[in-house]
Amino acid sequence: MKVGRVILCFIFFFSFISSLVLLNNTFDIEIFCGLSGVKMEDYNKYIDVANDKNKDLNVNTGLKKIEKGITPEINFNYNIKTPFMIIGLYLKNQFLIIFDSSTVAEWGSGRSAQVIDADFNVFYSGLGCRLSIANNEPPYLTGFIGVDGGICYYFWNNMYEATYQETGGNIYEVRKNWSTMIPGMNIEAGINWMFNETIGFGLKGGYRLATGNVNVKINNINGWTGPTASEDVVDYSGFFGLAGLIIKFNIQSEADKEGQINKNSKFPGLSEWIYKEAKSLYEEGLYKQAKEKILEAEKIAGDNELIIKLKEQIDNKLSSENTVEKISRLLKQADDYRYKRKYKNARKLYKEVISIDTENKQARFYLDEFDNKAKEEYNKAVELVNQGKLKKSLKSVELAIEYGMEKEAEDLKNEIENKLNKSNKKNTLYNEGVDKYRKGEYEEAINKWQEVLIIDPEDKEAKKNIDKAMEKIKEMNKEEERIITKNIEEAKNFYNIGNFDGALKKCEFVLRLKPENDECKKMIEEIKKIQEQNKVEVIEKR
Repeated sequence: MKVGRVILCFIFFFSFISSLVLLNNTFDIEIFCGLSGVKMEDYNKYIDVANDKNKDLNVNTGLKKIEKGITPEINFNYNIKTPFMIIGLYLKNQFLIIFDSSTVAEWGSGRSAQVIDADFNVFYSGLGCRLSIANNEPPYLTGFIGVDGGICYYFWNNMYEATYQETGGNIYEVRKNWSTMIPGMNIEAGINWMFNETIGFGLKGGYRLATGNVNVKINNINGWTGPTASEDVVDYSGFFGLAGLIIKFNIQSEADKEGQINKNSKFPGLSEWIYKEAKSLYEEGLYKQAKEKILEAEKIAGDNELIIKLKEQIDNKLSSENTVEKISRLLKQADDYRYKRKYKNARKLYKEVISIDTENKQARFYLDEFDNKAKEEYNKAVELVNQGKLKKSLKSVELAIEYGMEKEAEDLKNEIENKLNKSNKKNTLYNEGVDKYRKGEYEEAINKWQEVLIIDPEDKEAKKNIDKAMEKIKEMNKEEERIITKNIEEAKNFYNIGNFDGALKKCEFVLRLKPENDECKKMIEEIKKIQEQNKVEVIEKR
């Protein structure tokens, strides 16, 4: 017993010290906890037999088996990076705390028939090897598989058992103690997620193989007649699933790291001096000068962890400075556009600022103001459309678009422009009708105003003007009839007195006004016949 404890403590202490000696920037500690299954076949068979015997004696039995436990674990890992994967050497320290099995079987009267109180725990310490593949960019996930072997040592392993007669008398009472060491091994796989360079979260699962013979010491408390010592088989094998915390350490001092700068340097001492000067400039906030110096150090010393890290820090600061300068420039340009009332261009630049700095108050203020102005102008345009003030409404909706309102304002603008086009066409046709009317071309004037009514059936002026033109046409028709009647009478008078030329002129005038006048047509035919009959043959001179 004492020798086993000494060996166990030596293994644990030696492994821990070895890990610290090897400690580097790839050393980490894992603290896990989870659930684990256990077989414990011999113990569970004993429980089955006890339950069967109790049933034969009409005892209310339900003695519990041992099947699972809690598994806290602490690991010390030393990782070796290769071009293809990470090879890890680790010391595992695992505790298996089996859920206590305190159980009672009772007689029908309610008295205890059998009491079993088992308390089993085991500590495992082993060395192993792990293969990992890491993602060096966010979210920094590492998948791994490992195997380890070591020793299981049992502590606080005991079982109390007592049986009683139905009348209450004690039959026997014993306490059993297990103590020895057996070999064990684990096979596991999992994934680690590092939140940053120091802290991470891990999940893993695996199978533990741990079985062997142990010594059992039996202490007789009352009535035991069996042996006081024996050998038993225990089996703590089972699957486990754990989750926990990953902590990475780097105990190399800053001075040691700076000393490494000279290791591969072409000019030892010079590169370290330039690095320190670059670091001093960085701390003073002179990032551009610091960048020049760190590049000089990099040329002399080559790749070095401190140089690379400081260069990244300088680049981040320069990038931040460039961002501030860019935001300032964009805001100035946006303000210039805003003063010139080129709101669409200003809005575009303010939005670009927000894409860089989502909390920029100045850009956010003017974008909100533009949104409010756009809504205000849009509502104003709608009201003006309802009032029939299309030209004014077009100005308002165009201003809403300039402020940044797109679809709704564009749709309203198209609607207003369509109405304006119709209005302009309607006014043009109306005015052409007025010109025709003034020239006395009443029928053509009516045609123009009828086209106006096709566009706008409710145009009152067009309807009114058509009525006026119709009246004018009616008046013209009456005057025409009077003139025709008068000329026909005059033609008849000329005809009666033999003035055929005068009659012909009057008839031709009537036919120009009314080509379908049959009376004049007939008179012309008669005059032509008379003129034919009265022709005299004329003898021409030589």
